[in-house]
Order: sequence, then structure tokens, then C-alpha cells
Amino acid sequence: MMWLWIAGGLGLLLIVILMSKVRIRASFNRQDTNDDLIVDVSALFGCIRFRYSMPVFEFKGMKEGLELKTEQVNANAGHLLGDQRKRITIDKIKSAFHDVQQLLQHCFHFHEWLKAALTHVHCDRLVWKTSIGLDDAPHTAISVGTLWGLKTSLLGYVFRYVRLETEPKLQVMPYFNQMRFEMEAVVEAYVRFAVVMKAGILLLTRIVKVKDGWKTWRDILMRSAKRAA
Repeated sequence: MMWLWIAGGLGLLLIVILMSKVRIRASFNRQDTNDDLIVDVSALFGCIRFRYSMPVFEFKGMKEGLELKTEQVNANAGHLLGDQRKRITIDKIKSAFHDVQQLLQHCFHFHEWLKAALTHVHCDRLVWKTSIGLDDAPHTAISVGTLWGLKTSLLGYVFRYVRLETEPKLQVMPYFNQMRFEMEAVVEAYVRFAVVMKAGILLLTRIVKVKDGWKTWRDILMRSAKRAA
């Protein structure tokens, strides 16, 4: 009888874990020349929390590329896991593009998997505010209209798959006769832990369906991890 109670308790615990939410919060803020990107991930009712921060974007020129400062934080313990300065150059972008092409070619219908996975993502907060100004007032007005069109088109495409559970807060504010560009964006979304596990298993099965799929994915991901270390 004791074993039945233990098995029942473990089964109930497993169900609770599988039905728990993995929450993601991403925020980007640009004020003057300062950029700040923060991504927070929490799972298992907040027992697992992780923060990825990118507080510095610095463009060094076409040859030297874009320099990024990144920080990884263990939100539970409240201490810094590590910080790095990375430089994104044209050569690195070309190499990354080639790696992505190889990954897509060695996965059976990756786009179908991605679309199916996104249908289980729920967005429950979306704020996207932009301020833009040019020296010429008519050009500012045109840029405001263009931004509105880009925002609505992009979000319309994304929310064909992602489930929107809130009213988006969108804003485009003009600043006439002055050069200015500022942006604030906050996105909060969640997905069930069971869905994450299922999506991972389905992705793995699609990878092994393709000849040399597992080897290609393993080699590219390991190489990318070494670059990031």
C-alpha cells in the first residue's frame, strides 16, 4: 500500500511539473545612444530562473563590426555567472548564416516543426513604443507612417502562429525638426513545460530522419558553444 501512495504522489508531481509554465520576458530599451537588452527565463514555478543581459552595443565600423557586452546571471542565487565582450563582424555573420543553412538542411521540414511549436506559445504582454524624429518635418511624418506599417505587418505575421492573450500597446511618437530615435519594447510569453519536452523530442526525430542529421547538428552546436565560451 505504501508503494501505491508513493507511486501516486510521484505521478501527481510529474503531472504538476509537466503542466507548469516556462515563462520568458524580453525587454529592450534604447535611450539616446544607450541600448539595453534583458531576457529573463523562469521555469518550475520560479525554482529555475535565468537572466541574460546585453547592456552594451558599440558599433566599431564596417571592418571591426559590432561589439557586444553580455552578462549571464543566476537569478535564484543573485550572482553573476559570467560576462563577455563579443565582436560581430561580417565574416562571423557569413559563417553563422552558413551554419544555419546546414542545420535547416539536416532537419526534416524544420519550418513545419517551428510553426507547430509556436502555436503553443501564449503572449500575455506586449508593449512596443517608438519615438522618431528627423530634421525635416515631412520626412518625420513619412517615417512615422512607415513604422506603423512595419509594426502591424510584423505582428500580424507573428500572431498567425503565436497566441495573443492581451491587447498590444503600440505607439509611434514623432519628434519634428530634431534627429531622434528611441524605443522601448517588452514581450512576455509562456509555454507549458510538457510542450517544451514534446517539441524537443519531435525536433530530435526530425533531425535523425535526415542522413548525417544528428552528426551535423552536434558538430555545429558544439562548435558554436566553443565560440561562445
